[in-house]
Amino acid sequence: MQVRKIGLLVEQPRDGAYYWVIHEDVYRDGRFELVQKADRAFATYAAALAQGYGVLQRLCGLTGLPARTSVPM
Repeated sequence: MQVRKIGLLVEQPRDGAYYWVIHEDVYRDGRFELVQKADRAFATYAAALAQGYGVLQRLCGLTGLPARTSVPM
């Protein structure tokens, strides 16, 4: 089993607006590509991080749901 290199971060483009963003080294070349990002802002860093973590778990199959096998374009 190969390890997936995935990063979850929270961006704050303006005061009071936090977005989670997930990147992955899809091609295993050290360059992280955008996989998925929040489509709406969250009021706090913690809320955005928690929501992003839930999405990350689903992407990796850690919730009992099937793991995603392809990168959306």
